[in-house]
Amino acid sequence: MKKTVLILVPLLIVGLYANSKKIDPEETTTVKSIGEKTIIEGTTVGKYSKPGAPIDMSYKTTKVDTNETADVNITLTTTAQSGRVVVNITLDDKLTLVNNLDMNQSFEIAPNSKLFNIDMKVRAETDGLYYIRLLTKVEKGQHPKLRSFAVPVMVGENPKPKTKAGVSFLKAKSGENISVSKAVETIKVIEEK
Repeated sequence: MKKTVLILVPLLIVGLYANSKKIDPEETTTVKSIGEKTIIEGTTVGKYSKPGAPIDMSYKTTKVDTNETADVNITLTTTAQSGRVVVNITLDDKLTLVNNLDMNQSFEIAPNSKLFNIDMKVRAETDGLYYIRLLTKVEKGQHPKLRSFAVPVMVGENPKPKTKAGVSFLKAKSGENISVSKAVETIKVIEEK
């Protein structure tokens, strides 16, 4: 009996500790109506991420009608103490950049400079849910670490995500798109001579 109690108590404590560290399942994106404008905000700060670059992102976009300009404000933060943050920005096909912005950004990290802003204006001619994609990396030492982000831009009355032929999109509980693709696996047997 004593041995059973001694074994179960540590397991119970470990189980309670693990349960208290569960990831918050709440969505990272919020939609607010302010007057006639609809604002979409999101953040990765405090949410689980795969190991990669020590970078987090927050964004704020405005929902617009077709051919109207949407303001997109992106803020990158890092916990790195030194190095450079390099950002490569790409837009969905039918989303057009309106302002003059370099699609390859670079920021020096300093103890008093760990917050980096990217402000852009975009427009689309057709209704849809479009994405601005950021591939970020922290250049420090020989092995840079990468992390990617996607910022949604809603255009029109009923924005729907674009779909590609042969690819279907599903939604996770957090609202993120999950791409389901077919795969073919070939196994070759190599004969030993």
